Amino acid sequence: MAELDDKELQRYENLLLKAQQYKIPEREMTIFDTALKNHHENPITELLSFFLNPNEKHGLGTSFYDGFINSLNYKEEYEDFDFGSFLKVSTQQKTDKGNFIDLWVETDTALIIVEVKVYHYQKNPFPDYLAWGGKKLKEFSNLTKKEESYFEKELVPLILCPDGISYAEQWLGLAYNDLTLEIRTALAHEFFKISINKWGIFARDFLLHLDSFVDLLETNMESINFVVQNMKKIQELVELRDSVYQEIIDYINNEIKNKLGEDFEPIVKWHTWAENHPAIRFSGSNWKDKWTDTTLNLHITKNPMSCSVHIHIENQNDELIKKLKQYLRKVKFQASEPWYERNKKFWCMKWDFDEFNLEEISQFLVFTQVGLNKVETEWKIKTEC
Repeated sequence: MAELDDKELQRYENLLLKAQQYKIPEREMTIFDTALKNHHENPITELLSFFLNPNEKHGLGTSFYDGFINSLNYKEEYEDFDFGSFLKVSTQQKTDKGNFIDLWVETDTALIIVEVKVYHYQKNPFPDYLAWGGKKLKEFSNLTKKEESYFEKELVPLILCPDGISYAEQWLGLAYNDLTLEIRTALAHEFFKISINKWGIFARDFLLHLDSFVDLLETNMESINFVVQNMKKIQELVELRDSVYQEIIDYINNEIKNKLGEDFEPIVKWHTWAENHPAIRFSGSNWKDKWTDTTLNLHITKNPMSCSVHIHIENQNDELIKKLKQYLRKVKFQASEPWYERNKKFWCMKWDFDEFNLEEISQFLVFTQVGLNKVETEWKIKTEC
């Protein structure tokens, strides 16, 4: 790699400093990020149904229902409408034409039909949903006509979606963020009266998950423009990083060959571990088992970069491990407890380093490779005899 002059280094440093302001803040992860994966709408509907129903065993009272109704009252169309109390909720309602309504809620004065949207376009058979709603209202009317307090209930068709915009005629749009804001306010009042329980924690995570859908709408044009305008410089930085990786590999391999002799032929495999951390695996071409190696794991999300060194012994036995442990006693660094992987096919150990010092790490890898070379070219052969 060619030497960088001070002017070029300063140019790269300025670019990195400028890039910091475009860094996307990390969103708090919830259990739903792992549990729901990509198919959101059905489980979201079921969870909404559970929390909206004050008679369920979540112990949160009417907080979700109250927040839901308050979010509707903030809409101009229903700001003076009294929805009354909760009566019933149901999901996956089949219409006469075989279509399915996600969710409907019956109150004292209304029938609210809810279509839950996350990714998909609003191309549902909305007129069929309205026809079912009209038919359901007639059923309510027939049941209550003989009562003195008889009146017609209001049909409220609602699309719950990230941007809160309805593209279907006669349907009202409600954004997830508007819904969660009102529910949180209602929950806060509820938590003053009761001690928070497991369902309260679960509900908090659920609301955070609903909030995350706004990310689907946001296109950070400032970040895009920054990258587009500086693409050449960014590519130069990527190439500089990759060349540094290769220099690290070459430096370590040279140190290993100097120790083990010119006849030793190193093998390097490149893997990617958690958080996109590079895992560089060093082994020997004449080793008996190809997956015995020393792995240098670069923790590139740390600043400054740190690392860990792992050793993996394939097809080991107690005698081999005993000899290797005696060899490793010379190490001055603190090691982890050893462990097994792949049904005891691999014996493993690792050392963590708070900072990456190429000379120190290289000498340590030389030491581990000398030990593994003994394992693969001497000790395994002796144990087979």
